[in-house]
This record gives sequence, C-alpha cells and structure tokens, in this order.
Amino acid sequence: MVALWSVVLAVTVIAFVVLHAVILPRWFFNVGFNVRAPIGRGVRIVREPHGRSIVYDADVGIRKYIPQYILSERGGKKQLVCRAAQGLSFLDFDIVLFDNFNKVTGVLHVKELLNGSGYTDPVDLPDDTAYASLYLNAADGYTRKNKLSARIPGRRWLLFLVFSSVIEIFTVFVARVSIAYLFGGLFGEIFLYSAESNFIACGICLILIVLNAVFMAVAVRVRSGKKSKRAKRKRA
Repeated sequence: MVALWSVVLAVTVIAFVVLHAVILPRWFFNVGFNVRAPIGRGVRIVREPHGRSIVYDADVGIRKYIPQYILSERGGKKQLVCRAAQGLSFLDFDIVLFDNFNKVTGVLHVKELLNGSGYTDPVDLPDDTAYASLYLNAADGYTRKNKLSARIPGRRWLLFLVFSSVIEIFTVFVARVSIAYLFGGLFGEIFLYSAESNFIACGICLILIVLNAVFMAVAVRVRSGKKSKRAKRKRA
C-alpha cells in the first residue's frame, strides 16, 4: 500500500505541475487583439516593374490626419507608407496586420516626427501580411483614449479560474489522502476525518487558487506587453 500511495502522490503532483505550467496556459492564455476585419478601403492598384502598390483610404475616423496609406510589394519585400495631412508634424499609430484569412498576425507600433514630405517613412511588414489597418493613437492636437492592446476575453478568464480551481481542490484532497496513508500510520483515518484537517485543506485550496490567479494575471500582462507591440520607433 505504501508503494501505491507513493505513486498516487507522485502522479498527482506531476499532473498538477503539467496542467498549470503547460496545458492551461495553452488553452486559455492565447493573447490576441479584439479588432475588426481590415477597415481600410482599397481604391487603386499601381503596377510597377518589380511589384505593385495598393492605395487604401484610411478609416473615416482618422482621415483628418492620415487620408491614405499605401501597401506595396517590391521584389518580395512588403512595406507600408502613410500619406499624412498637410502641416502635420507628429504621428503615433498602430498597424494591425492581417493574413489572407483576415486573421490578425501582429501589430506594429510606429512613432514618427514627419519631415515635411507629407509621407511617413516606409515600415517593413512580415511576409505573410495580406492586408493592414491603421489605428491612430496620437497626432498634432489628437490623443486616443483607448489604445489598442492585446488581451484575453473575460469569459476565457472565468473558464480558467473554474478549471484551475477544480484542479487545485482535487490535487489538495488527493495529496491529503495519500499523505495520511503514507505517514499517518494508525492515525491516518483520524487525520482524514478531523475537522481541523478539513479546515487546513480548505485553507490550502483557497491560498493556491488566489496565488495561481495572481501569478497568471502577471504572466498574461507580461505576455500581452510583448505581443501588443512589435515596436518600430522612427525619428521620434
């Protein structure tokens, strides 16, 4: 019986670690951007000897500052250039990247002091970029309150807390039984059924649930910060 309960305890602890370190994060913490499908409107295709460029009208809400942007592909290299409003000296914007299935593949954050040409410097884009949308954060006399950020939906957070709580409660009580039979000897069953033992087990469960929630909140914040912006700072 000692060998059996040793195996049970070891398997329980290993399962707890694997579930919390690998499986639950993969299931619930895929940080993403809650954005619409591409919101720019393609108005013109310019064919060139080494590629082509597509001119887009920017979203109505930002045309005062960025009337149009150009998505170009020359020699297999993809770039985006914005046409800025006349007299504008500063732009801070996000480029949301989409693939051919309208799935967000990333976000580039651009800050730029304009040089008077009326256009921003070219921003290199990943090879899998099929479309792009612009979200303006700041410009001369304008600041957006709710900036684009990577996050996890509240429903997924709730599911994580439910699943992790069930796992933690199950782990504590299985470990408690295993330890009682391994080290309790003749008093093992007394330990299992005592009110004090149950109170301690419930307290440990509560502590684990709170600590796990805090740890995951910190981990998600760090991951969100890394994924939110593949920063590209330009002359700002």
